[in-house]
Amino acid sequence: MDLSSIILPARMGDALEQWQRLQEAQVYFAPIRHHSPACAYAVLSLIESVKPDHVLIEGPDSFNTLIPALLDQQTRPPVAIMGQTESQDEDDNTPRSAYFPFCEYSPEWQALQAGHQQAAKVRFIDLAWSVQRDDDKHDSASQSLQEERYLAHSQFINRLARKCYCRDHDELWEHLFELRAIEALADWQQLFLDTFVWCALARLDYEPEVLEAEGSARREAYMLAHIQTLKQQQPLARIVVVTGGAHTLALIEGMANALPRQFALTVEQQKRFTMMQKQIEKDSAWLIRYSFDRLDALNGYASGMPSPAYYQKSWESLLQQRQENRQERSGAKLSTQHYRAQTGVAFLASVAQTLREKHFDNPPSYLGVKNAAEQSLQLAALRNHPGPGRYDLLDGLQSAFIKGSLDESQQELWQAIKSCFSGNQLGNIPAGATIPPLVAETYARAASFRFKLHDTLIKTARLDIYRNAQHRQRSRFLHLLAFLDIHFAQRVSGPDLLAGHQLDLLFEEWQYAWTPNVEGELIALSEKGVQLEAIALNTLLTMERQLEAQGHSRSSQNAVSLLIQAALIGLQQRIPSLLTLLDRYIQQDSRLDSLTTCGHKLIHLWRCRAFLDITDLTSIKDRLHQLLLQAFFCLDQLAQGDAQQQEVHFQALLALRELITLLPEMALLHDYQHDFHQQLQRLDGALDRVPLLKGAVDAIRYLDSQIDSTILTVQLDKAFSTGSDAEQAVAYFLGIMRAAPELALRLPLLMDCLNRYLAAWDDQQFIRILPELRFAFSQLTPKQNADLAGYIAEVTTLNRQDLSLQQVDFSSTQMLAALQLDQQLQRSLIAQGLRDWFDTATEVGVPDEPAE
Repeated sequence: MDLSSIILPARMGDALEQWQRLQEAQVYFAPIRHHSPACAYAVLSLIESVKPDHVLIEGPDSFNTLIPALLDQQTRPPVAIMGQTESQDEDDNTPRSAYFPFCEYSPEWQALQAGHQQAAKVRFIDLAWSVQRDDDKHDSASQSLQEERYLAHSQFINRLARKCYCRDHDELWEHLFELRAIEALADWQQLFLDTFVWCALARLDYEPEVLEAEGSARREAYMLAHIQTLKQQQPLARIVVVTGGAHTLALIEGMANALPRQFALTVEQQKRFTMMQKQIEKDSAWLIRYSFDRLDALNGYASGMPSPAYYQKSWESLLQQRQENRQERSGAKLSTQHYRAQTGVAFLASVAQTLREKHFDNPPSYLGVKNAAEQSLQLAALRNHPGPGRYDLLDGLQSAFIKGSLDESQQELWQAIKSCFSGNQLGNIPAGATIPPLVAETYARAASFRFKLHDTLIKTARLDIYRNAQHRQRSRFLHLLAFLDIHFAQRVSGPDLLAGHQLDLLFEEWQYAWTPNVEGELIALSEKGVQLEAIALNTLLTMERQLEAQGHSRSSQNAVSLLIQAALIGLQQRIPSLLTLLDRYIQQDSRLDSLTTCGHKLIHLWRCRAFLDITDLTSIKDRLHQLLLQAFFCLDQLAQGDAQQQEVHFQALLALRELITLLPEMALLHDYQHDFHQQLQRLDGALDRVPLLKGAVDAIRYLDSQIDSTILTVQLDKAFSTGSDAEQAVAYFLGIMRAAPELALRLPLLMDCLNRYLAAWDDQQFIRILPELRFAFSQLTPKQNADLAGYIAEVTTLNRQDLSLQQVDFSSTQMLAALQLDQQLQRSLIAQGLRDWFDTATEVGVPDEPAE
């Protein structure tokens, strides 16, 4: 089945007649699909045939200032124009951005290049980006100005795909358009007639109200005004109009209506056109490098053809055939089928090589490539294709390379295959192109640090941050970008000073890639300045002011985090003022948890001082001394607060003790442990109302040899004495177990007290405190659990094996009972209609047994 067999509605028949009359008036419409090699070749043929005076292209007319850069010889696709404007949402000041990408086989790109070669005037004619943007799309990185939602959701196209045995509209498009012979692609009259029918019938699935609501009608009226104005001013001019095929029907009808009045605009049209042209001033636009993988992701939003790397090869094959045909005008010419087969086999070989380089298990062999090529060629012949297309190659690869179904074990390989079709080529823009200075400066610095920026593949950088000064500079550059939310690199491993993790590692490992998104983020950041450090400094100053504005909520841990952040990103000049801020915040901070967290971060600073190039060691010691004195003063908080606050105090107490144990490595002269226990001793009696904290304090004092077992025994007896509150006793026990779980084994008295107390409780009391008891014993390691079970077995004269949860011996009676239970469960699942669901869930959740 093909498009010529479709019976067209009357409106379409009228539009075709109007199209012919407009063509006689030298207005040539090229209805295209974005990023289609077939349409690009037809546009090229049309312009070379007609030799127009003007080429008008769908695209915001605010982009016209960038046409010289697009036509520059240094510009190499893929590139994109990035439009940016302010959000209309008062609660969200984030700039809204969108992309208008070009690859070499984009019809718009060929229209620009071929039009320029023919000395035609080329220009964009669509509404300004600030008018047509969609603020409902909050992911600005994924918004396209070349959407084709009509094609993806058209009922007509879906029905036609089923009739042609195609899986989706992309396969149907390739079947009907992309795989035509080169002679058919050069026949631009017929190809554009077919694309018009395809797109117009898809458009007719939508009511006028829908088109009006989503902005198509307004855009078409604006583009129509551009065309009419030009044709009225230059009646004899030859004009080529290149737009997405979904708009062509409305443009033809509008031009046909204007034909009797020599294309003059009505008063109302002129008024709206003039008003909309003023919106250009609100737009900001830049030409940026783009990439195949980013283009493929954007096309996931129905914005053009997928698999850019494959279609680039297909386009190059067309150009090669075109050139060789022109060189051998009188000789025998090779068929399109020959060129496509040659290109397809070469592409399969490159895919196989890439998979081998990724070291997959059972990488594709020569025989596998041969089988994939044969499958693809046979599928193309079966589908009546003049040479293999994208789907023929993918099906051949799946047949030859994928063993069995596309289950989880095969998905990684299949994704790698699809990535080969997507590609990672990065374009180029001319030197001196109008881009924000921040983008150029960041790119130059990244290049000077020897980061590889020529493509968008993720690469790894391993930095010796302690022994190599150059590596430390690279690290600060990466930390600086991360601080500014520029997603150029992600730290995979290495010391994390802010979180206190992996501080013993000597190397940092980062994964990085220079992508169009990075340039987009830098463009958005350009509104804040032209130099990374200056923007970071202003951001840091803003964070300082926010801390100052917190009043009584001032936090020393936040202040020291700013200090660490400044050191990480290379703002060493800011450290003295941040130390002064930290001094003030330590004196004013009344929260024990904040102070202890700050103390640990100061230890992190000390340990990583060589990495951060901090030479003033006294400054860290002095702040730590001030902080510990303030923390000891705040220990009175342990006796205060509700259950939630007590938990915070409990964690802070343990963190403070840990902090004190770390101090000897700094060779401090003061005995802080003595001061710590003096303050804890001062709390005797005050902690009776908070048994969790009292248990923790008693455990810490015993561990640090401040009290002996006699004193601890007295406290235990007091907590577990007859008539004491069960919940209070268990809370005390929980405090001991969480602070020092090893005491459960070192002090048998602890278990003896608990055992006596449990014997006196009734079932209701036991069930009420059971969750807390379970939590207490969860602090033990498996070995400690086993040792404790042995002790309990000995005290209670039970068999130790009876206390184990494991069972390895089963009697025949137990086995029969288990089988009966399983059968009952199966019947219940069937009765409730859950058996299929259960099988699916089991299939997904349980991995296959390994092969023998």
